[in-house]
Amino acid sequence: MTSSRVAVLTGGVAVLAAWLSSAAGTVPVPVSDSPIGVGVTPAQSLTPAPARLDLEREVARLSAWLEKAPRPREPARNPFTLTARTPATSPPPSEMAATPAPALSVVDSVAPEPPAVLLAGIGIERTSDGRRRTAILSADGRVFLARVGDEVMGRFQVRGVTDDAVELLDLRDGTPLRLTLP
Repeated sequence: MTSSRVAVLTGGVAVLAAWLSSAAGTVPVPVSDSPIGVGVTPAQSLTPAPARLDLEREVARLSAWLEKAPRPREPARNPFTLTARTPATSPPPSEMAATPAPALSVVDSVAPEPPAVLLAGIGIERTSDGRRRTAILSADGRVFLARVGDEVMGRFQVRGVTDDAVELLDLRDGTPLRLTLP
């Protein structure tokens, strides 16, 4: 090691030691809100700063305003909960007897209308035995794929499928129903 290196190293150690010894003897100064150069007396340090007084005054004002503010009402119905409906009140029997009943007329019994079954299309598949047709039926919001002999909705049986029509048999009363493509 050269003498110049030793001198630089020794000087650096001396400066470091001086710096550490000077920092050890100092007392930390509390940070204040006052501008630099303005002295703060102990009496002034106990009083709150103007910004803090403004904040406390604003909090008090908003708290007072909130006390006077209208409160939300309890809703009559909560759409997010399921509760039982209250039964409708029926009029007393005396009012029911005072109201004349409408005259009943005799109506021949009408056979219930068959459900609306629509023919949506016909699918044709080539097989080794020839062409096999499948009826595409729509009823009650559902789609059914049916071939000859299949039952649809437990009520109809497919009797025949042609290129543009399907023949169904109502299993309840035995009436045939022919549907054609529109």
